[in-house]
Amino acid sequence: ETPIIEQVKENLIIDDELTNITLPTEIDGVIITWQSGKPGLITSEGVIIKPAVDTSTSLTAILTYESRSLTKIFEVVILGDVSVDYHKVQVALDAFTFDEFNVIEDITLISSIEGITVTWESDNELFITSSGTVIRPGADEGDANVTLTATFTYNEISLEKDFVFTVIDLSQTVVYIGYYAGADDLEGAILKAFLHDLIDDHTVISYAALWNNLAVSDRDPLNPNNVILFYTGVSISKDEHGGDAGEWNREHVWARYHGNLGSYITDSDMHHIRPTDVMMNSKRGSLEFDNGGTVVYDGTIATDNYSDSDSWEPRDEVKGDVARMIFYMAVRYEGENPALDLEINESVNNGSSPNIGKLSVLLSWHKNDLPDAFEINRNDVIESYQGNRNPFIDHPEFAELIWE
Repeated sequence: ETPIIEQVKENLIIDDELTNITLPTEIDGVIITWQSGKPGLITSEGVIIKPAVDTSTSLTAILTYESRSLTKIFEVVILGDVSVDYHKVQVALDAFTFDEFNVIEDITLISSIEGITVTWESDNELFITSSGTVIRPGADEGDANVTLTATFTYNEISLEKDFVFTVIDLSQTVVYIGYYAGADDLEGAILKAFLHDLIDDHTVISYAALWNNLAVSDRDPLNPNNVILFYTGVSISKDEHGGDAGEWNREHVWARYHGNLGSYITDSDMHHIRPTDVMMNSKRGSLEFDNGGTVVYDGTIATDNYSDSDSWEPRDEVKGDVARMIFYMAVRYEGENPALDLEINESVNNGSSPNIGKLSVLLSWHKNDLPDAFEINRNDVIESYQGNRNPFIDHPEFAELIWE
C-alpha cells in the first residue's frame, strides 16, 4: 500500500490564485506546516496581506508523519485589489515596447492586442504623425524628439504609456565626444576594433581585491553596508561573503569554463563579475544565455530566473546588464596576450571554447532593459579601479552598430 504520507502529499491541492485561504495543518494524522516564499504577502499561517496588483509567490508544504518528512511546493498568485480588466490592460501595457527609439523610417503602430484597443497621439505631428509616419528634419535642423502616447482600452478601463522617439535628421551624423571621440560613422568590425583600443590595457586588480571592490560597485543604494545580489535582487551584508550557503561570492557572468578564463586577466575583470548568492552561482554554473526553461529555486524560494540543460534566463531586471557585460568581454578581449579572443555566437553548446551565446537573445535583452542608474554608477566605480569603461552602458547603440 502507498504510505499515508505519500497519499496525503499527492492529494494535497490548493488554488493557484488566492484572495484568501485556510491552510490545512493535519490530514489523516499527517502534520502539515507551511513556509511562505514572501511572508510579507502571505504568512505561513495563510494570512494574506493583499497587494495592489497580482503578485506571484510560493507556498511550501512540509508534511511529517512519524519519522518521515516530505515537501510539496505550490506556485501561487495573490490577487490584488485591481479588477480583472485593469490587470489585463496593465499587463499588456507593461509588456509592450519598441525595438528602436532612434528612427529614420515609419513606425508600425498596433491598433489592438489581445482584444485591447490601442490608439495613438503624437505631440509633434511635424515629425511623427499619430499614424506612425516619420518626417525627418533637415540636415541643418537637428534631431527631433517626439512623444507618442499609447492609450490601451478594454471595457471601461483605459491606461496610457508614453514612448519618446528621436527622429534623426537627414545628415545622419552622430558626433561622439570625450572618451568616445572618433567613433563617428564607425560600425561593424571597425567600430569593434576602435572600442577595443579604448578599453584594453586596463589596470588589472587582484582576484582577492574583488571582495572589497564589489562591495562598492554593487552597494545597495538604500543600505551602504549591503550589496545587491545579481540573480535574486536580495540585499545582503557586504561582509557575508565566502563559499557557504547564505553567503555571496564572485559570479563570472562570462563563465570561466568558456575559454578557461581562470588562467587569464579576465578572471578579475570587474565589468563581468557580480556578487551572487552562493547557491544561485552554483546553479547557473557555466550555462549560456537563452530564453526559457523552468523556474530556478533558491532553496525552497522560487526566483525569477529560469534554466534548462544548456541555458540560463536571468530575471528581467538584469537581462540587459548580462547582455552588456557579455558585449564588453567580446570587445575587450581580442586575442592579445595574455587573453583569449572571446566571441559571441548563436550557440548555447560552446563547451570550453572561448565563445558564448546566444547573440540574438542578448541583443533583445539589451534593447528591452536599457541601463539604469545602478548600472551607470557601477560603470563609474569600475573605471575608478580599472581605468576603463563598458561602452555599451554609455552608448547602447554601439551593440546594434557592431552585431546587427
